[in-house]
Amino acid sequence: MAQLLSPTEPTETEEVPVPLHEAYTACEAIVHSHYENFPVASRFLTPARRHSLAAIYAFARRADDIADAAAPTSERLEAIDQIEVALHRGLDGAPSGPIFVALADSVERFRLPAEPFLDLLDAFRRDARDETFSTWDDLLGYCRGSANTIGRLVLALHGIEDPNAQRESDAICTALQLTNFWQDLGPDLERGRLFLPLEDLRRFGLEREDLTRPAQRPFLTRLIVHECRATHELYERGRPIVRRVPYGFSLQLRLTIAGGRAVLRQVERSGWRVLRRRPTVSRAARVRILFSSLLGLDA
Repeated sequence: MAQLLSPTEPTETEEVPVPLHEAYTACEAIVHSHYENFPVASRFLTPARRHSLAAIYAFARRADDIADAAAPTSERLEAIDQIEVALHRGLDGAPSGPIFVALADSVERFRLPAEPFLDLLDAFRRDARDETFSTWDDLLGYCRGSANTIGRLVLALHGIEDPNAQRESDAICTALQLTNFWQDLGPDLERGRLFLPLEDLRRFGLEREDLTRPAQRPFLTRLIVHECRATHELYERGRPIVRRVPYGFSLQLRLTIAGGRAVLRQVERSGWRVLRRRPTVSRAARVRILFSSLLGLDA
């Protein structure tokens, strides 16, 4: 268990007082080191919301790192349980460590619901078990807990309760997570993880062990294209959200959506070659996305 505990995070028996401004600074450092678009996108939010968004992301990053750790499943699950204990303690007024100090303050300041954080931990437990998904609906159910919860929390930061905005946020968040799955298909397979629905593999005449076989490359390409097109539909379904939210938030969403769709197009063009090289968006493309988003143009 020791290797799963960060040196910056105390165990539940330790009490390390952390000044609030230092807690938020630590969360922002975590986020900036993992999410390359965060500094640009978050610049268009108010400082208080930006700090709280960093606390939410840092919490998710902490749990995600544990779920992905090179440790036995039982140890990863136990460590996630410890995070849940620390979360409850923080929400009950006794936070320990920078992430939970900042998160507790954000929850109180913006009246954030606790349920999405618990849903997120449940999704990471599924990651720790290296679960597979029999159907597309099973995969979407996983995304509801692992991705859509973040979107719901971001909406709550802005006080947005519009059901249409919530549905569109869910579509965008699911699309972004699926894009990441298809982008990381090669590394995930090497780690023993598979996010492609098993029913889709069978539809294209594939078994899990076929995915890396050269003879099956044409079938894998068709499968990847199929998944990318379904993901494009989710982006389209969620796109109207940019017109329902304040300008700064809308700009952040435009940047995020455009970046996700650009990666998805790269994955679709790569086909089976996604196993060899993780598709990314070039610096020039990121600049175009930034200017298009500033001008309010659809990517």
